[in-house]
Amino acid sequence: MLATQYQDYMAGFLKKVIDEIGPRGACSEEEEKLGRLLLKEWTPICDTVAVESFTCSPGAYMGHLRLSVLFYLVAVILYWFCPSVSFALVALSLIIPLLESRGPHEVVDFLFARKRGNNIVGVIRTREEVRQRVIVSAHQDSANEFYLLYRLRSAALVLMAIAFLGVLLILGGSLARTVAYFTGSADATVYVVIGTVAIALTPVVGATFLFYTNRFVPGAMDDMAGVSVVAGLGKCLDEAEMSGHSSLRRTEVVLLATSSEESGMRGAKRYVEKHLKELREIPTYGLFLECICDEKFLTVIDREPLAGTRHDPHLVKVAQEVAAKRGWPIRTREIGVGFSDASAFSLKGISAICLLCADISKVQLLPNYHNRNDVYEHIHPMSLSVSLQMVIDIIERVDRDGNP
Repeated sequence: MLATQYQDYMAGFLKKVIDEIGPRGACSEEEEKLGRLLLKEWTPICDTVAVESFTCSPGAYMGHLRLSVLFYLVAVILYWFCPSVSFALVALSLIIPLLESRGPHEVVDFLFARKRGNNIVGVIRTREEVRQRVIVSAHQDSANEFYLLYRLRSAALVLMAIAFLGVLLILGGSLARTVAYFTGSADATVYVVIGTVAIALTPVVGATFLFYTNRFVPGAMDDMAGVSVVAGLGKCLDEAEMSGHSSLRRTEVVLLATSSEESGMRGAKRYVEKHLKELREIPTYGLFLECICDEKFLTVIDREPLAGTRHDPHLVKVAQEVAAKRGWPIRTREIGVGFSDASAFSLKGISAICLLCADISKVQLLPNYHNRNDVYEHIHPMSLSVSLQMVIDIIERVDRDGNP
């Protein structure tokens, strides 16, 4: 397997970043240090390398969770005096995360500090006419620590579920009480019971205020391992070209390291907005790498409901076929809670998939998911090679067959 030749390079690059740079919050100095390191790595091997800067409010995406908690607490008080406003506040707390996840909506960002993020873009052109393009991407930033998950494990999921039921209770109760106001039955016993239960649930909902902290995790699995695979691909393509063994004839390859994925795909969204015209000029395919740690759980993501996306089924099929040709079992899953940068592309009609090497069926309960244990010791070096080989095989398939 060709990719195993670059396993030590990828593992070494991963370890270097975790040891020397550490956690990399979105738009932080640490994320910028990683960007400078990638520039150093990619400048000799790419035809062009660029830093594409943008501004965003990285604290907004997770910050809206705490805002929603405050809305709930105020809504419980208003339930007794002005249920219509109570309903509006709770409805807004549910709508905001959907708007923040889908498309260009950044509805609460004005409440949070603006910062600069940098997407690092390296382009490797072919010597013949370019007929299609493959973008291989991973994100530079690491996540805020999900403190409740780290401390409570599965119990945190139960707590979050109860809190969500509390939100739905006050939503339905305030709406019903608003309607009942016009019939003169707003003080019926059932509404008193609903309000009392909502008050009883305030400690549970309030606890979700501590769901995350302002501490950033090392981010080895999510997503420095993915960045290492992107860097390994660049090295592989460069050495193939230098030795005269490159098999690519008509496919341009773009290495893309995005900023601020953990802040609502801000970097990927900005990249698509800036390059949308050229992305549509020729067939373009996005391969996004996430959560790489265990090759036994090779997975292709076909849907991301929270972001409202369904990824290209033809590209999903290509991933399944190249894995089968290697004799590797591959799962096809959706991301039930959360999203990847692939959604920023699929939302704009650009063909994309997300590849993982992790048990996504219980990703929230992995010992290294969004917590301080996301270190390189949890990364199987072979998972880097398997991911790189999948990317190489898909690129070669696209180059050989054109539009899959």
